[in-house]
Amino acid sequence: MLQQKDRLPVVPWLKFGLFLLLSLFVWQLGVESARADTWTICKSTSNPCDFSSIQTAINTINSGDILEFAPDLGVNEIYSETITLNKSLTFVGQKTIIDAQNSGTAVTITGSPTVEMRNMIIQNGSITNGNGGGIRLSGGDLTLTNVTLSSNEANGTGLGGGLYIASSGSEVRLTDVMIQTGAAVSGGGIYNNGTLMADNLALVLNFATNGAGIYNNGTAILDEQTSIRQNGSTDTQTTQFGGGVYNAAGADFTLLNLDITSNKAQNGAGIYNLGNLQVTNTNVGNGNIAALVGGGLYNSGQATITNSALVQNQGPTGAGIYNTSTLIANNSTLSRNSDLENQPSNNGPGLYNNSGSATLNNVTIHLTNGTSLFINGGTVTIGNSIISSVSGQVTCGASGGMAVSNGYNLASDQSCTFLTATGDIQGINPDLNQITSLLADGAAYHTPKLTSPVVDAGNPADPGSGGTACLASDQRGLERPQSTRCDIGAVEIVVYRIYTPVVIK
Repeated sequence: MLQQKDRLPVVPWLKFGLFLLLSLFVWQLGVESARADTWTICKSTSNPCDFSSIQTAINTINSGDILEFAPDLGVNEIYSETITLNKSLTFVGQKTIIDAQNSGTAVTITGSPTVEMRNMIIQNGSITNGNGGGIRLSGGDLTLTNVTLSSNEANGTGLGGGLYIASSGSEVRLTDVMIQTGAAVSGGGIYNNGTLMADNLALVLNFATNGAGIYNNGTAILDEQTSIRQNGSTDTQTTQFGGGVYNAAGADFTLLNLDITSNKAQNGAGIYNLGNLQVTNTNVGNGNIAALVGGGLYNSGQATITNSALVQNQGPTGAGIYNTSTLIANNSTLSRNSDLENQPSNNGPGLYNNSGSATLNNVTIHLTNGTSLFINGGTVTIGNSIISSVSGQVTCGASGGMAVSNGYNLASDQSCTFLTATGDIQGINPDLNQITSLLADGAAYHTPKLTSPVVDAGNPADPGSGGTACLASDQRGLERPQSTRCDIGAVEIVVYRIYTPVVIK
């Protein structure tokens, strides 16, 4: 007779099932406890909220919670207080105003929290001999979205009028942020020691002795239609270095798709660079004015300018670019730069190389009111480029240093005596169209006319093949060549051909 096999005991399986259920329950409790709570705050007594004071709310709620300001009240609620927090919190405003009433830093963040603020206005923060009038981020990370920082000051020896980022370990993200009318000794708008990433940022009408718009002492990437304008010297105050941008020694600054306009300083009205600077697809011009040197860019660090324009900057010396260190310019345009009175100048209103090295490939220097290129010292190496001043003005000048031609350049007169390499052309007008609008998308440029001698006159080597060849694409990103071979200068001519069909009978 077959014997029935012994069955597994029921009790161990039951215990295992209960264990699974208990584990799931404990896990669910953990999820529930980690879920952020949302609290409301408003000033209205007819529509009561959880809190009526921001600081009281901060002191009460837990790290990770969300503080929402009541919507649809018909006005921008004003909270006349300064706040301090060391918790990870999210503030969701309704164009809510935090008004510090000049009684200290408006928002102070300590410890190492992660803080997010949306749809807020932070104004009238004021601190003397301290840092950060609007926001002082002592540690942790910060995200600002659709936030305005207005009329915040760090007086005396203070840094960072609008925003002060103290720690090298902090990460700050700014999206759709305006920082205006801030003031400090350095960094009237922003002073950065950490990692700063921003898109659609506006730095407007800020003042500082150094770095009126932004002073970068860390790593900064500004992208996507950021505007740095009207910062720096006023009728009663003087910015010494960096009306728009100051990049400190050892700091890294990347500028992508920006407009840097109408800034003022003694030196480096648009940009003052001592560190590592990358400028791409950016307009620097339309009214940057240096009282001494470097209307568009003062470079004493490592600067690379790509697909960008320095146009209509002013200064007694080096109105477009003043270089004392290492400069590389590719596919870029320098145009209509001049001295302070817009009179002819021999002090290199286009590019003034005081010392160090400048290397230019596929660059257009055009309509300079004076010498487009002046070499006081160091070495300038140039290839596939246009050097052209206003008619009747001397194009090149030198009091020292050395110029090297990589060939295939065009100068509008005979003053650029170093242009003796293969393909160099002297004494001929480049015959270019007027510059594109500075308000158009991308950096401004001059296109060649059909009759221009620069067309098909660049290095015949395959573009992008290295060495002294033309670059693979032009300032606009169009592939080279557009015709039989690349053109001299920053921009290729685009020729449209019409093909007529042949009918064979």
